[in-house]
Amino acid sequence: MKNQRIVAIGILCLVLSLTGCTTTTYDLAIQNVRLFDSKNKTVHENRTVLINADTIAAIVDATDSYSAKETINGDNRLMTPGLIDTHTHLMQNYTSSGHSAPKTITEDKSDLARGLMTRMYLAHGVTTIIDMGQPEAWIDVTLNWQQHPSPEYPNLFICGGSIVSDASYRQPQHHIEVMNPEDGRKKVREYAKKGLKHMKLYRKLEKPDFEAMVDEAKKHDITINTHTDNNVMTIDEAMDMGVRNFEHFFTVTPSILDYDEHWKAMNAAYGIQMSPSIDEFAAHMTFFFSYIKEHPEFETKLMALFDRMAAKGATLSTALNVLASAAGRTDFFTSFEYFPIRRTPMVSYSAAQQKQLNEAFDYMMLYVKKAHDKGVQLRVGTDCRYGGKAMLHELLLFHEAGISMEDILQIATRNGYEAMNLQADYGSIEVGKKADMLLFEKNPFDTPENLLSNKTIIKGGKVFSLKKSLAYSLQDILVDQGPKKGLTWFKKEKESERYEPLNADELEKVVHTFSGDGRIDEAQTVLRLFQQHFPERKVSMDENILTNGTYALINKKEYDKAIEFYEFAAAYSSEATKNGSLAVLIKMLEEGIPKAKEYVETIKTDEKYVIDENEINSVGYLLLRLDKPLEAIAFFELNVKLFPESWNVYDSLGEGYMSVGQKKSAIKNYRKSIALNPENNYGKAQLKKLIAQ
Repeated sequence: MKNQRIVAIGILCLVLSLTGCTTTTYDLAIQNVRLFDSKNKTVHENRTVLINADTIAAIVDATDSYSAKETINGDNRLMTPGLIDTHTHLMQNYTSSGHSAPKTITEDKSDLARGLMTRMYLAHGVTTIIDMGQPEAWIDVTLNWQQHPSPEYPNLFICGGSIVSDASYRQPQHHIEVMNPEDGRKKVREYAKKGLKHMKLYRKLEKPDFEAMVDEAKKHDITINTHTDNNVMTIDEAMDMGVRNFEHFFTVTPSILDYDEHWKAMNAAYGIQMSPSIDEFAAHMTFFFSYIKEHPEFETKLMALFDRMAAKGATLSTALNVLASAAGRTDFFTSFEYFPIRRTPMVSYSAAQQKQLNEAFDYMMLYVKKAHDKGVQLRVGTDCRYGGKAMLHELLLFHEAGISMEDILQIATRNGYEAMNLQADYGSIEVGKKADMLLFEKNPFDTPENLLSNKTIIKGGKVFSLKKSLAYSLQDILVDQGPKKGLTWFKKEKESERYEPLNADELEKVVHTFSGDGRIDEAQTVLRLFQQHFPERKVSMDENILTNGTYALINKKEYDKAIEFYEFAAAYSSEATKNGSLAVLIKMLEEGIPKAKEYVETIKTDEKYVIDENEINSVGYLLLRLDKPLEAIAFFELNVKLFPESWNVYDSLGEGYMSVGQKKSAIKNYRKSIALNPENNYGKAQLKKLIAQ
């Protein structure tokens, strides 16, 4: 009987094998995990997730049998979907602003650029990022990244440029102007043809252009995201057009009060001035929440706005860690702009004002909680360099505001993916979804600080692993401890197995970072290391690095060091086009006004130098701020000589003469400006004031 049973089983196995009915072998199994359900905000115990290629193939009970090529023991740890940052800028991996970003991402630097995304986001559990504005010259490269995701990098979805209306002043590279509503529609169609599924409409987009672009985007199934805080458009107006995604929690304030009226009133209430630094701007945005709390009529309007946003399914990104940094309320400092490199905010408040700022931050977080409780869909958008770390600290800020861990994890995952219309593939751990997941070493439900704990990161069905960068770690040591200790650290750690081998592109990037910040000692320290370890390569710098580093020192009135830095950087940017205005300024600082005037004549026809009316004007006003009025007048006079048909150059020269009390010369130039532009109302007001004196 026993032998017959064995024979029968053998025949059954043969039949099953002949008919192709074999046991599935999965590529990866993550066994025995506590699975966070981001839809229902519940945790399922004792689950095993089975993965084939980059997709979740099955989810079974931990006691079920399976076959897998690789198995990870989850050890009853918490598993969540990968996090999403819905507001990033790839430029922030490079520099402080669109003015200083590289014009293109060249093929030889593509791995460096994409690798920065990995180190700043994926290494911290952010598996998807949305770029909310980049130079259009980058689009072909970054769209290729979007269309070809890899386990080595975060998923990237791009919006193209940040769209603004036509303006007379110079725009950053990532701000793209549209001339009129039809031009806006054309831009939407252009992006749709390229394959973009997201767009960013920025705060300086006028209502007719805005409305036309939203209407056109609907025809092409493009998700619109918008930043409305300049009293040009309100959240309500944008929602009436069908927009649902809004950027930055602080942008709710101008939708309930008029900045033109209340900005000055708010400044007066707290004894603060207009924002001289980007960090004080962030603090100003925080102060507004105290101002609202102290005016019940505005608080009532704010609560009503939250109700309307919830009713219409609006989502709101946060950027809380940037405001927390300005207020000193987070352990990880971030800012909207990276330069100057710093670890603490650039704010200059009295002790009493700091206390008021702290109270304002508490009120803001109170309103964050109220918005959440009313049903406004919050999502994380860090809008800063090092967004991965910033996001984790932002989640801790949610906890401090009283939001539950279940809700925090939903905000960090499902809310963001749904807002970006990516929920078909991401945002929850379900069969058929992409296998982007986090396995926490310590459970955040036990202690919120465990959000910062180590994680096993599954990206595209692969276990993610990354050693530290020797070059970027050296950069941090130099910032915190200086060149001498930095060199000592480097000699000790350069052969350590904890770090990847020294990478030439990364080390050159560190040279650029310090150079762009005007940190000549640190830049030269890293440059010497580069030359020592990569003697066959030459470091090159572009115009932006030369310009930004020099201006960083001039703004600090470190003129001798600015001259030294300019000469240092110019030696490594010989092929780059030079900023003619800056070159003349350096000559003026070094040898005086007469020599600078002679120098202009030698470079004005040199194709290597760009001489721009607006740049010259900007230098003039910079010199006025630096208490150098005679030098400022020299620049304004230069502009008149080079651009005699421009009304604005005479207006500026008039202001320069006013600053030194030369009334007749000021009147003469204001009259010339008004003759060229009868609509120059500012010039008319200044002229009236001068004549009345």
